[in-house]
Amino acid sequence: MKVIKNLATYFKIGLETILTNRIFLVSVSTLSLILVSIVVYRAVSLRNKVDTIENNIIEKMEKTVKIDYPEYNITTSEGATFITECLKAPLTNSELSEQLLNISNELENLFNESNYNFAFKYKDLYTGFTLSYNSNQPIFAASTIKAPEAIYIYEEAEKGNINLNDTITYTSNYYNTGTGILKNTSFNINYTISKLVEYSIIYSDNAAHLMLNNKYKPNNMYNYWQNFGTSSIFSQNNAWGNINANDATIYMEELYNYYIEENKYSDELLSYFDKSWKILSTPNNDIRIASKSGWSGSSLHDIALIFDKNPYTLAVLTQRGYVEYQSFFDEVSTLIYNFHQEYWNQKLNICQIN
Repeated sequence: MKVIKNLATYFKIGLETILTNRIFLVSVSTLSLILVSIVVYRAVSLRNKVDTIENNIIEKMEKTVKIDYPEYNITTSEGATFITECLKAPLTNSELSEQLLNISNELENLFNESNYNFAFKYKDLYTGFTLSYNSNQPIFAASTIKAPEAIYIYEEAEKGNINLNDTITYTSNYYNTGTGILKNTSFNINYTISKLVEYSIIYSDNAAHLMLNNKYKPNNMYNYWQNFGTSSIFSQNNAWGNINANDATIYMEELYNYYIEENKYSDELLSYFDKSWKILSTPNNDIRIASKSGWSGSSLHDIALIFDKNPYTLAVLTQRGYVEYQSFFDEVSTLIYNFHQEYWNQKLNICQIN
């Protein structure tokens, strides 16, 4: 007790000395002012940077639907060869029917109605024909980042560069309160790579994603996907990243290519995308859809591979959050589905297949 009383006495003496020392008080006040000014300046600068990014997004946004198709020359061959060549050739702008143009106008109007609507891209996988809106502009990827990560891991496993039976230990370092099921399990349990990919796609498990991302590194995946022509994935070296509609289309088309090659693990990987939470749909409930959605704050996206008779991909990226999102995604899904059906009806007529 005597020691505590002495400490209290010395503290009181010290405090009185400081309060009577004007020079010291002025120095402390000046230093505090400088420190506060620095913090405020950095906060304002950061806010300005964010505002600049947001303004750039608004300025760069495309306001019209873009129609694109690869060059394709039909040979002068006859019979079955001619039909095959004709079917492979995408429709050009001048060949699009009034009905197809009307649907593209409806899509354009739908995306221009609200600032919450961001980007989409549709691609017919057989001809390469695309419709898109604001497809180059990046937006926060949310959990759609788990799709290219999973495809990368399985394609590397196919080459023998990754062993899907290797394990990673789930520790507190990977705990995440977001989506997933690992957050409800015990620490210090080992999970195979294939199981973590399954969790990251089906349950959108953030902890599983962080474990995989830490092992296989954003830079490796960035370099891998850049070879396919992507521009937004892991542009910064962290576990999350951006996406644009062009990149999303590349991911899902590569998933399709991997699947149809009937690789060792292709059925397994696609089954994960089959079982994931979906926002996109088709009016025909019998059509198989493999997709990966993502939601974080205002970012709400779904990127899908749709196994119609003639398969196509669809990426819809929005800033809608959870506010009345389903009707918007349903409307886009239906318009694209109708466009795709009419597109192929017209192609069959042009190629004289009735």
